[in-house]
Amino acid sequence: MSDFNNELHTQIQYSLMEKLSESERRYRELVNSLREIVFKCDRLGNVKFLNQAWTKTLGYQVADVIGSPLSNFIDANDRHLWQATLEKLQTGVEVCQELRFHHQTGVIVWLELSIQPCDESEFSGSLIHINDRKQAEVLLKQTNEELEARVEQRNTELIQANHELKLTLEKLKYTQAQLVQTEKMSSLGQLVAGIAHEINNPVNFIYANLSYASEYTEALFQIIELYQQAYPVTPLHVQEAIKHFDLEFIQQDLAKLLQSMQAGSDRIREVVLLLRNFSRLDEAEIKNVDIHVGIDHTITLLRHRLTTNSGMMGIQIIKDYGRIPLIKCYPAQMNQVFMNIINNAIDALLEAINQSQLLMPTIWISTEIIDEVWLNIRIKNNGLPIPESVMAKIFDPFFTTKAVGKGIGLGLFVSYQIVVEMHQGKLTCTSLPNKETEFCIQIPIV
Repeated sequence: MSDFNNELHTQIQYSLMEKLSESERRYRELVNSLREIVFKCDRLGNVKFLNQAWTKTLGYQVADVIGSPLSNFIDANDRHLWQATLEKLQTGVEVCQELRFHHQTGVIVWLELSIQPCDESEFSGSLIHINDRKQAEVLLKQTNEELEARVEQRNTELIQANHELKLTLEKLKYTQAQLVQTEKMSSLGQLVAGIAHEINNPVNFIYANLSYASEYTEALFQIIELYQQAYPVTPLHVQEAIKHFDLEFIQQDLAKLLQSMQAGSDRIREVVLLLRNFSRLDEAEIKNVDIHVGIDHTITLLRHRLTTNSGMMGIQIIKDYGRIPLIKCYPAQMNQVFMNIINNAIDALLEAINQSQLLMPTIWISTEIIDEVWLNIRIKNNGLPIPESVMAKIFDPFFTTKAVGKGIGLGLFVSYQIVVEMHQGKLTCTSLPNKETEFCIQIPIV
């Protein structure tokens, strides 16, 4: 009975071993049939088991690899990742990582590692071939980079084109402003010159004949006096006429009347001369001029804006002229600058007066030579200050804060062009709350 039991036990063990061997064979066949690399390694990373997918994927024979460190087949740039993986596995967690391996031919092969502890001494894992995915990622990255580069290039081109269009628009705007102002001033110059000519002719007749009228009047009075001496007894009707017309008053007042007419004619001739000089805006010749004369002429032409309805001086002008030599410049154009700036100063003062914010409206005009190089002209007023939001735009073409019909926003723009471009000078403005607004014109004198 004992022998039977032993034999039965032996047969059972043998059967179990055959089944286990068959199971192991099937397991190995199954593992070797997998496309993924299946492996085991110890805690130092030495390979203990590999399936045949290793050879198919990397070309190395399995027998040659068993016992070798897996790091021998990992690209040098990724070995630190494998080392970090081994350290992390010590904590008992599963790790996934993408690593570059070297094929037996030397080609780089991307494999996705998934590994976890299987017992205290070994790790088991798999390696999946991801070359195609990596190549697709690289291609996608290159495509994205190319697209981004194209987009960036296109954006750069658009920015450049936009910048060029902006510059072109500004140039067109400036050109339009200059054409408008040139045409406007040319027409105005012709109109003023024509009016001055038409006024000048009859005034010359009056002016020329006033001296004769004075002589003839004096002669008539002398003849009347001779008649009175020759005929001391004056007929009654003549006496009544002398009394009625007040001959004595006529003799006294007529001389004053003729003197007033003479003074008025002189004033008209002076204004006509100023208008004729001011209208020569197409004069291209640069000249040595007395800059103070241009300022004074401009003030004279604007005198009607400085007075109140009562005829009293409403806006006072304080001049502080330095010792200035003759300055080489375009006189008519500089007169236009003075006209624009002083006109704007008067506008600011009148607005302050209308708002009852000003007791003594004043314009200060000073001139001086700086460093023997620059003529410095300051035109300052104590009218309403220029807001900071407006200050940045005051020299832009067609920018104006005035009501419709009061201006088109070219005065200061043209003034800036005349000072800066024509004379290589500087034109600046400062305006602060509760302080004067000042325009500073600087013209080189050498």
